[in-house]
Amino acid sequence: MTEIIFKDLTKRFRHTTALSHISLSLGGNKIIGLIGRNGSGKTTFLKTIAGHLKASSGEIIVNGQNPFNNLNIQSELCFIQDETNYPDELKVIELVRLAAIYYKNWDAELAADLLKEFKLEGKKNYEDLSRGMKSIVHVVIGLASRAPLTIYDEPTLGLDAAVRKRFYSLLLEDYSHHPRNIIISSHLINEAENLMEEVVIIKEGRLLLQQKIEELQQYAVYLNGRKEVVEPLLEQKELYEQKSLGRSLIAVVKNDLTSADRDYIRENDIDISSVPLQELFIYLTGPEGEEYDEMA
Repeated sequence: MTEIIFKDLTKRFRHTTALSHISLSLGGNKIIGLIGRNGSGKTTFLKTIAGHLKASSGEIIVNGQNPFNNLNIQSELCFIQDETNYPDELKVIELVRLAAIYYKNWDAELAADLLKEFKLEGKKNYEDLSRGMKSIVHVVIGLASRAPLTIYDEPTLGLDAAVRKRFYSLLLEDYSHHPRNIIISSHLINEAENLMEEVVIIKEGRLLLQQKIEELQQYAVYLNGRKEVVEPLLEQKELYEQKSLGRSLIAVVKNDLTSADRDYIRENDIDISSVPLQELFIYLTGPEGEEYDEMA
């Protein structure tokens, strides 16, 4: 079981502050989703946990130690990211053999089964693989590593829908038999939603919220009814969006409705439903009307 603690951590680069005063704790054997728009600081957050980056101020503690350039910590984690660059001249099977040496919990049988399932030719050079096939190599290494802390930064880029679905299924199945701490960052939130037990949302380098997935799934609601009965309900509510459709009004509000509010909703025939996590993410992390590129 891995314990990760951020204490007022800030990470600055020459011209920007990537993370600003982050304080949170992540622990237990669970799958944690990391969500944020492009440039929000997600990759910096993950690289800091993995010990690839040093904090500018504040501190991060992983299992009681600073992870930066710490071989004790890095031997216990597997960091899978889209920008991982292996030597081009290495063959797929050579990469797998190197991983078997590096990761002490390596499952050789699982790795072989995954190579076969995804039709990865072991004798093929890594440089000759398509972007999608390179992502599959990364996925295989991440799963077979069985590292106590496994970090996936956008692991499914370049994969088609069927392969992504299979990856999520394999990840959940393996996790159920071998519980560990897994952090997964993905733009395809709806696809990964059923994996997550906890979600961390970062906006512009700051921690926006950290919640259990079931709480986040009920975080906001749609209200749909006659304009004259919906509008009074919106007073003193955190409003994310509203649209008029003829005599009707559709509003998205934070789900802090009181029992009196719910009585009012029933009495006035206002439809109420939960906001899907993908849409909630858009409402929470950007101003109304801002474009959102799901695959960026």
